[in-house]
Amino acid sequence: MNIQTANHLFSNGTLSEMYKAGFITEKFFSYREIYLWVHSQMETRKLSKNKAVIEAQGKFQKDERTIWRAINSFSGTDTLVSPL
Repeated sequence: MNIQTANHLFSNGTLSEMYKAGFITEKFFSYREIYLWVHSQMETRKLSKNKAVIEAQGKFQKDERTIWRAINSFSGTDTLVSPL
């Protein structure tokens, strides 16, 4: 799912209803927050994606692979994009 679709569904309450009905888990909201934070850091502080991912690890207390999964889940790619 791309981020624009997710943001639209979030703003009109559809995601909350889907969560209440059990169709999606909290992980979806976590991944969305991580994606938005990383993107924001890249835009406002002009960080590289790799640097933003490293900082996100500390902020969200998540493994680097989890941060990359969150980014990729909203970027419209099926493959994991990583500096490795």
